[in-house]
Amino acid sequence: YQRRVHGRLEPDSMARVLGVLLVLCVLARAAVLPVRGTRRPDGLLTVAEAFNDNGIDDGAIYHPGWFNEAPAGAPTTAQGYFLREEAARLGAVCLDGTPSAYYHRAGTGSGALKWYIHQQGGGWCESLDSCYGRAQTDLGSSKAYPSTASLAGGYFDVNASINPMMYNWNMVFMRYCDGNSFSGNNATTTPYRNLTLHFRGKIILDAQINSLLHERGLASATDVVVSGCSAGGLATFLHCDHWAASIKAAAAGAKVVCMPDSGFFLDFEGPPKYHSGMTWAFYQQNSSSGVNAACIAGNPQEPSRCMFAQHTAPFVQTPMFPLQSAYDSWQVANDLGNKDVAVVNQWGKNLTALVETLLLQHAQHGIFLDSCYHHCGMWDSIRIDGALSSTALMDWYTKGSSGLPNKGFYNQNKPYV
Repeated sequence: YQRRVHGRLEPDSMARVLGVLLVLCVLARAAVLPVRGTRRPDGLLTVAEAFNDNGIDDGAIYHPGWFNEAPAGAPTTAQGYFLREEAARLGAVCLDGTPSAYYHRAGTGSGALKWYIHQQGGGWCESLDSCYGRAQTDLGSSKAYPSTASLAGGYFDVNASINPMMYNWNMVFMRYCDGNSFSGNNATTTPYRNLTLHFRGKIILDAQINSLLHERGLASATDVVVSGCSAGGLATFLHCDHWAASIKAAAAGAKVVCMPDSGFFLDFEGPPKYHSGMTWAFYQQNSSSGVNAACIAGNPQEPSRCMFAQHTAPFVQTPMFPLQSAYDSWQVANDLGNKDVAVVNQWGKNLTALVETLLLQHAQHGIFLDSCYHHCGMWDSIRIDGALSSTALMDWYTKGSSGLPNKGFYNQNKPYV
């Protein structure tokens, strides 16, 4: 991750001073943070705890080929669709008021009627300052989105040996520009500094679902896996049942499941103040109608609990198969806020216990719960019960949790060291 100031440095004394200070800051952060800029086997370049010039903590920013124009005719190329009419008519807009967008690559052969739908991640904005800063980046504005994108690697891979179940499916990549996991439903706007902020994630979500159903062919789907990573993984927990209901209203016979990646965020108030930040986002964005409706009904005194996967999971009825680390590197740094080995091990034990009591109490769910220190990615890099994530997903999808020896609970169960 680079600050934009790098491209403007001039060879004068002030620039040299700023450059030295920036290097010292980077070195200081590198001393306490996980290794950054590591190319994952699935093609993701993960940048942990990235900060831009506006002070946004976006957790993990992903830089595969998605943010660049894709080569024409390449098998990974997906066409971009900008929902300008929905922006004008419904208010389905990014933080800065620009139209939302998604990318679609058509399925082929046996995958022509099957769909993998991915909700992009990238943290949250938890104050007006951070929402203002985010609105000037690709996480809050569609101004710089390319017309096409290359969807490759991991869940998007076109190689059957890497992605055996979904290699030839329709692929959808939903760009994330609302700042709160596609949940905001605030009809008002918020003038702040020189911008007008919009909090419309739920409106964006519904507009994109409708477009996919009636303009891209999702209404004819036979199989659908809804997913997302990080903030997109949380979005998968929050909206899984909504996705299933919307798809089945048009395609009654479709099989719909959800696969959140690194989205099981715990409700915890440590030094990073994750609970406070997410609670602020819930109320600022008016997310009560943009999260799981059954969770809201079950928490009338404290509806903001439903902004957390931990509290949402017991209410999700659609089958889910999360990919999750017990020692998620982003959560350890930005939720727990403590890297002491004993404390992190206890965090992992607590997370595992919550998975068992809140998620796996429903027999339709499974999970691929690894013990590696990472956040997102790692597709087919970890083996549990003899299976990689791609084959575990395929076995769970075809046989169900009840048909597997481990009942769908792939648990690596190793200590953090």
